[in-house]
Amino acid sequence: MTVKLADVEAPLALFTEGIAGRYLHLRSRDEFSLNPRLNIDLTITTQTHDSVFLPEQLATDHTAAYRVLVMQQLGQRECGTFRFRLDDAITRIPALAQRYQQPQDYSPRTGDFRLLFDCFSLPALAERLFLCFEHMRIQGHLLRSYPGLAQHLYTFQRQQLQELDVKTDLLGVAEGWLLGERIDPLAANDPTWADLYQRLHKLELKIDHAVYDSVAELCACYEQVCAQYNINSDHEFNQTDESLVDWLNREQRLEDWQEELEQIEEQLEAQGSTAPLMPEEDVEAVPGDAGDGGIREPDLNIADAKEQRDNLQRRVDMERSSIQHAIGPDRTEARSFRYDEWDYLNRQYLRAWCRVFEEPLNSADSEPSETQLETVARLKSVIRDYQPTVQRQLEQIRPAGLERVRRVQDGDELDLNAVIEARQDIRAGQSPDERVYSRKERVHRDVCAAFLVDLSASTDDPIKPPEPRDWSDYDPDKEVDLRAGWYSNLDLDDEDSNEPERKIIDLEQEAMVVMAAALDALGDHYGIYGFSGYGKDCVEIFVAKDIDAGFSHQTLHNIAAMRPRGSTRMGPAIRHSSQKLMAAGHAMKVLIVISDGFPQDSDYGPERGNHSYGVEDTARALLEAQQKGVETFCITVDKSGHDYLKKMCPDARYLVLDEIEDLPEQLTKVYTALTGR
Repeated sequence: MTVKLADVEAPLALFTEGIAGRYLHLRSRDEFSLNPRLNIDLTITTQTHDSVFLPEQLATDHTAAYRVLVMQQLGQRECGTFRFRLDDAITRIPALAQRYQQPQDYSPRTGDFRLLFDCFSLPALAERLFLCFEHMRIQGHLLRSYPGLAQHLYTFQRQQLQELDVKTDLLGVAEGWLLGERIDPLAANDPTWADLYQRLHKLELKIDHAVYDSVAELCACYEQVCAQYNINSDHEFNQTDESLVDWLNREQRLEDWQEELEQIEEQLEAQGSTAPLMPEEDVEAVPGDAGDGGIREPDLNIADAKEQRDNLQRRVDMERSSIQHAIGPDRTEARSFRYDEWDYLNRQYLRAWCRVFEEPLNSADSEPSETQLETVARLKSVIRDYQPTVQRQLEQIRPAGLERVRRVQDGDELDLNAVIEARQDIRAGQSPDERVYSRKERVHRDVCAAFLVDLSASTDDPIKPPEPRDWSDYDPDKEVDLRAGWYSNLDLDDEDSNEPERKIIDLEQEAMVVMAAALDALGDHYGIYGFSGYGKDCVEIFVAKDIDAGFSHQTLHNIAAMRPRGSTRMGPAIRHSSQKLMAAGHAMKVLIVISDGFPQDSDYGPERGNHSYGVEDTARALLEAQQKGVETFCITVDKSGHDYLKKMCPDARYLVLDEIEDLPEQLTKVYTALTGR
């Protein structure tokens, strides 16, 4: 009989959250080895620490077995398994110091655990022995903290050990230790096993313990095990180059380095010194209130602190480089970022919950496919057909040139109203305002826009033929009302029935190239980004054109490379685009989201796929953007969009298109309404 993770996932997630005190993502162990993006993080914040890795299924009829495995992993985090540092171990354990020799090709590419196991002639055996001791240490802690776990733990272990031959198979024995097997019968006839059993039992009962105790026991028994059983090979221990434990250790190390780096930066900032370290710089005394009216010494040695900061920064940079090396050249172009997500059920932010990958849509060195070349040709014809009209519309919002600025201290004319008010102040015995002049100043249009295009799988759907409309109230000159929630201004030209079937993604591409060509002529700064992904750990942002890049032939190829992909997790994509707009530093910032449906993803909320959860988080992300000074607007072709957009978009800043064919034209009107003031 087997128990599948999918069958117990929902209650298991609640159990995990209750024990850990925060929501943790339940993932398959296979997913760790198969998904390079899941294994590592190019940023400082951790990623796999947000997850608990479990097998897809267990050969047991004991449904609580998954809870046992969850508790074991949470125990590792609680007891500091992944905070192991080799330098500290060498200092604490003389036997390890004698073994350790720094490799000639040493670099941070190797984790601390891997360096530890390489100190032994058989690294895989050393790893297995260490895990046995560490497991017993964690198990002792769990049984003391959660006595009710014992029954489920021992039941699960008995069932697992039925498949192992612990009497004849060394690998089976090691696995038996890992599962907490009580080996009293074996210990009675074997002094080596008796010694190991005593060490395991002592470690399990020890209260004041650390991961270094397990390392010390490894060093004490390793040679005895090899000699007693004539072990000369690692082949049966299934050694791997990078294990889950190694990555978790590296992520914890990177996180600790970053926390230490931030503390030093705060101390330096408090001392009023954040400049890079100069080797010749001396420590200076700073003014203070020592009570004698003199000077006081600084709270820290600034030179030493700067040197420590710079060393930590180099470590972090080297670790990032090593991670890129581990990913491989096909992943080095992707940058990752962390963003909070709003949990409306608990009314709180889930900190650093979502990870966003940003990468180019199309490599400049890659050869375009035949389909992509056809798309480029189609988009060029669209630019020729639409760009002149769109450009004329956008030219209407170009600044007139000069405007008179009043109430300034220096100018070419007196401001009559300001002069009168100043004269009144003098008669009243008050100090007058000296800003009594006016002058003409040139007006510069300083606009930066980001277009965020939905690349979810549903954009591959064909465009349905338009429904008959009543044209009696059609007004081609109708202005856009941003608070109206919707409007229409439809193209009267009939579609050619012989044209091939068009899809939503085709119209999105056409709208982007038309806007790009027109905005480039207008002189506004803008970026074009697609978004998709699957799950909170892989939200993808694809860059067709960045804000600081110009419109080029490559931009056209990038837009042609847009294709339907995965889900629609809008919140992180909006937060990432807002950050890019804020970093650009322009006076007016505009974010326009173009989608074909509501926010949806596989792991929204504790029940997974919660539609309200996605809408609430997206609403919060749009509100955050507006609070930062970013003008937001959402456009959708979903006919039911009114139901969720009125909840999601601040001030009803949204548009539901009656006909998707209107997207290029209506996008122009939205942009004009947002920036033409």
